[in-house]
Amino acid sequence: MEAALLDVSIHRTVAYRDMAAAHYDGHPYAARRGIDKLIAQGLLEERTATAPGGGSFQTLAATRKGAHKAQEAGERHGFDAGQRFRAGWGKPEDTAHDVAIYRAVRAAREELAAQGATARRIRLDGELRGIVAHRSETARARAGKAAADAERRRAATEYHLPIGPDGKVTFPDAQVEYTLTDEEGRATFGRVNIEVTSPHYSAGKVAAKAAAGFALFGSNGKAARNIVRHLVRAGKAATGPDTNARGGSSRPPSDLFEI
Repeated sequence: MEAALLDVSIHRTVAYRDMAAAHYDGHPYAARRGIDKLIAQGLLEERTATAPGGGSFQTLAATRKGAHKAQEAGERHGFDAGQRFRAGWGKPEDTAHDVAIYRAVRAAREELAAQGATARRIRLDGELRGIVAHRSETARARAGKAAADAERRRAATEYHLPIGPDGKVTFPDAQVEYTLTDEEGRATFGRVNIEVTSPHYSAGKVAAKAAAGFALFGSNGKAARNIVRHLVRAGKAATGPDTNARGGSSRPPSDLFEI
């Protein structure tokens, strides 16, 4: 149950059925009993959300008490001490996208684990933007615009975020930091930048995100098929995250991304 609490608190909003699949082997009775226990303990809250295509689905978010408990438990589960844990709900209009981000990160972590890598920290878009903005504005206050621009570039490079010719930083929906240990016990560090695409992403936007080194995941089956179609036309392979510390490329379609 503790691992489920960590997942919810890291990602802010997670679909109930995703928690059931990830932590209770999809068993409805065990999931209901386990999640109800977390709710009764005041660690999680449950809400009904509206699906993009109509209908509804159940979502979970951590309470402040739950986020605090997750913070205490994070290192026991292999996360770095700096991992951020969240309480409360995001904007209702962002719920479906937030849910899809959790699914994409979960899939990326599974692919990394299959290659022998261990996820150590997960940052969402807002945290990455905050880091870069804080460093840039601190430099601006100290030494002006040129210093701010230089610090923004340094921060982006440090966090493996692409920088355009105009100096603009491109942020992924999430970033997974991991370590990969070889047969001799030597550990290397890397990051995978993850982008969740909607069915409305144009071929140009898909290609640009892939060129930036992002691992692309469709928010639903149609979006995932579009990724493959657009990249095949562009002559790019459709593969999962690459443990080269610089991101990944696209991911083939999967029913995993249907709400």
